[in-house]
Amino acid sequence: MHLVSDTVAQSAHPLHAGLYTSEQASRGKDSYMTACASCHAVDLRGNSNSPGLVGVGFLFLWENRPLSELFEKMRKDMPTNRPGSLATTTYLDLLAFILQQNGYPESEVLKESRLNDPELLIVPPQ
Repeated sequence: MHLVSDTVAQSAHPLHAGLYTSEQASRGKDSYMTACASCHAVDLRGNSNSPGLVGVGFLFLWENRPLSELFEKMRKDMPTNRPGSLATTTYLDLLAFILQQNGYPESEVLKESRLNDPELLIVPPQ
């Protein structure tokens, strides 16, 4: 019985185990309200010009794609009026906030190096 639970724990998806801290998500929320909410809406649901960053709309665009791809899209193209203008740590905080708002749990500090794993795909939260 113990071996089965160890196997299940080892096979859990990293997003379901947690990839960010509440502090990162809190900073990300502040940055989101300043740099992102005017296009993606305060509730992250987007509008006719900007995609939603939560729920079905988010998964429609990003499910089974590498988390690094989302991060690079954010870092390269956002905010649209100042692409790439934020610090790397701010983009990581924003990603943490997006993950939090999608129901993924918190755990360790999200670092850019963690995103280098091509197997770290966006999957639905549990």
